[in-house]
Amino acid sequence: MAPQLGSMPDKALSYFRSMWDDILIIYGEKGFAPFKKPVIYAAPVLLVLYFGFYGPAGGRLSRARAEVTNMTVVSQYAEQYETAKGRIGLLQRKLPLVKDKDEWLSYVISSTAKKAGVSVDSQSAQRESEVGGYLVVSREISTTTTYHVFGRWLAEIENSPIFLRITELSVTRDENSPGNVKVSFILSTVFPKQGGGG
Repeated sequence: MAPQLGSMPDKALSYFRSMWDDILIIYGEKGFAPFKKPVIYAAPVLLVLYFGFYGPAGGRLSRARAEVTNMTVVSQYAEQYETAKGRIGLLQRKLPLVKDKDEWLSYVISSTAKKAGVSVDSQSAQRESEVGGYLVVSREISTTTTYHVFGRWLAEIENSPIFLRITELSVTRDENSPGNVKVSFILSTVFPKQGGGG
């Protein structure tokens, strides 16, 4: 005859209750003395089990939880990081090489002016200033030309694949030559101090 499914847990519970009652009776009659030997032998085994299995598992579990937390935080910002990294890489490629810093801006001014048909009246000495890990290089340029030709020159400069910035632009009518304008502006670019770019 097959055993009843519900009877097994009941038997186990009854067994442990009976055992607990026996322990209480022995303790009531003789005190703790009969339990000294079993406790002395069992304590080291329990300590080994605790420190050998539970302790390391608890440490590994804590480390795993910390790693999961860290990875969750990283995953939240991973897309932003990749986007920012891509933008920085794109900007770095638009910077000229630091080895060319002494001539590069002067070359850009003369080559774009020639292409646009502009004759440069004057060009200041190069000014350099450090900003973070970058070197900002500037030159002031003056010329007299027509609005149309100056516009063509500006378009040539602004469409450069390498980063250029025009600041402090001043345009005034040339009283001595109708139809012409006197123009002065500062042209700047940025070089990475440690190389790269371009």
